[in-house]
Amino acid sequence: MPLLILVVDDEPDILELVQTRLEMAGYETITAESGEEALKCFFTARPDLALLDLEMPGMDGFELCERIRQMSDVPIIFLTAFGSEAHRIEGLHVGADDYIVKPFSKDELVARVEANLRRASMPPVQRDEQIYADPVLTIDHRAHLVTVRGNEVSLSPLEYRLLTALLRHPGQVLSHTQLLGLAWGPNSDETSTDSVRLYISYIRGKIEEDPKRPTLIETVREFGYRYVRPLGNSKRTAVAA
Repeated sequence: MPLLILVVDDEPDILELVQTRLEMAGYETITAESGEEALKCFFTARPDLALLDLEMPGMDGFELCERIRQMSDVPIIFLTAFGSEAHRIEGLHVGADDYIVKPFSKDELVARVEANLRRASMPPVQRDEQIYADPVLTIDHRAHLVTVRGNEVSLSPLEYRLLTALLRHPGQVLSHTQLLGLAWGPNSDETSTDSVRLYISYIRGKIEEDPKRPTLIETVREFGYRYVRPLGNSKRTAVAA
């Protein structure tokens, strides 16, 4: 059964272009020209992914994203002419997973949709799980034991918290500010975002096969970082406390 994508934009030409390209790629679509209409469509149709314009009359894309996040964790991509870092960070803060800046190519649109749907299909790391495992990385949260490709590695407490923050949001881009709050805690406003870059480089040096060409912790330029769960067979077990 084809996956359903909600497309929201107050410009009919953009709606038609996006709808046509997605349907050519094998997806079903449902469209809306306002935030209010989109919210009703989302509630009744329950799409697998939402593409949202940012500037719309009435309810804008930021508010719509927040409202959707209250009832679903489906991938949300902003499709907008506003490409500033401030807009991107705000989008991530309200729960968006990705950002496509207009004008965009049809191929990029489909590639971003496919990538976000693929990440959404990966098993999440549950907060109450005490053992996380994927084909490369295993973490025993009870013992704070980390193994990479079967070999134990030593992480500092800060490196451990930073890696765990990424794992608990698989495939989701976390900004430098978000990672500061998650890993450094309440005093993170006194810490430079350069510290995030530094400690990410430390972690990459311990878990990546080639730290100069990382495949696990991906840099999303002008956004932040995300953990890309490797594909393959692995055992992943939740252990009761």
